[in-house]
Amino acid sequence: MPKKQTYADLGDACATAHAMDVIGDRWSIVIARELMLGPRRFADLASAVVGITPAVLTARLKALREAGVVEQAQLDDLGQTRVYRLTEWGRGLEDVMRSLGRWAQRSPGFPVPEGSMTPDGVIVAMRTMAPYAATPEWGDGPVRIAIDLHDERRPAAGVRHYRLHWDKDRFELTEGATDTPDATVSGDSSAWAGVVFAGEPVGAMGIEGDRRAVERVAAAYAAIG
Repeated sequence: MPKKQTYADLGDACATAHAMDVIGDRWSIVIARELMLGPRRFADLASAVVGITPAVLTARLKALREAGVVEQAQLDDLGQTRVYRLTEWGRGLEDVMRSLGRWAQRSPGFPVPEGSMTPDGVIVAMRTMAPYAATPEWGDGPVRIAIDLHDERRPAAGVRHYRLHWDKDRFELTEGATDTPDATVSGDSSAWAGVVFAGEPVGAMGIEGDRRAVERVAAAYAAIG
């Protein structure tokens, strides 16, 4: 197979063109999205990036490593698990996703009919769209909720746990469990995307604790237009 010609090969010195050489191939930005919250095993990525083949995933990861976007690491666990993670420079793609997501919301082809989202995908979307959300009413205090999501398309992948802390001075949405949430919301990741981005009722999710806390988050994102 002949080598793919890049913008650089054509002598284009534009930084945006170089960015497309780095992440413009199909799957690359989606792989980066699934790595945005932390390291992932090859099997995790193969499951989350729906439709990719192992051979293509291997090739994309190789290209992203050579470009300096992704690196391999070894976890400090009993199995010394090998994982992929974003480099410091690669994590800067979250700003790119924020701009792309805002731009894509005005596309005549969006939202995608019958589309679905992975747990990490919807959480990254919440992070990247947070600057455009309305701030919750702070009379009820900060929002501290746990978000436990699974993907009904991939039951073997299990549940991923996230924590949201939102107050006047901070928006923090990260992977991991929390011991003291005001509420825990759980369910399918695409259903949760429907709640926060499509105005679906919060009753589509399982909620333990302060239902009002979950409603405040949903109401804040409903203001995005």
